[in-house]
Amino acid sequence: MEDPVSRTRDTYDAIAAEFLRNTRDRSEMRGWLDRFAASLPAGVLVLDLGAGPGCDSAELRKRGLEAVSVDLSLGMLRVGVREFPGPRVLSDLRRLPFPSCSVYGVWANASLLHLSKTEASLALREIRRVLRPSGILHVSVKRGSGAEWESERYGRPRWFQYWSEPELDAALQAVGFDVNAAWVDKTTLDTWLIRLASVAG
Repeated sequence: MEDPVSRTRDTYDAIAAEFLRNTRDRSEMRGWLDRFAASLPAGVLVLDLGAGPGCDSAELRKRGLEAVSVDLSLGMLRVGVREFPGPRVLSDLRRLPFPSCSVYGVWANASLLHLSKTEASLALREIRRVLRPSGILHVSVKRGSGAEWESERYGRPRWFQYWSEPELDAALQAVGFDVNAAWVDKTTLDTWLIRLASVAG
């Protein structure tokens, strides 16, 4: 049986340049980025998980944070290195190569949606592990039900898991997060569930 994560990674390797062209403008995410940055002290270390070309990492740096781009797709990490220079780590979100309690914040924007709910829970446990006490997590997933392969936008398959608000909140709470802020936002193409959460005390 083909692994959805591996096949989706292969797609991102192949479409990296086109993806960068389509996602370079982060204006629709400005409020999300501002809110995350405002919840953290200036200059602290954060991880941008599922960073792709590093667009959001660059935005986080503009807001005074030390961001490390983490992605499973080498093609995505490479395509943005000139435009968005900064530290990059090739890694699976379910097995992060960072020490426990080593980062202040995690930005997981549109990344957990490529994992099943079971696999996303593994990734959330890893995020919880690497965050310091009272560390902050931003997470966004697409609202909906079920899962599907989607090929229309880029002509290659990407696997998406959809979430309801109760499912997302329960997944966060199950691994030790308190949900501090919850909202729904519509961008040009999708409806997003967004959560700002902290490591439970």
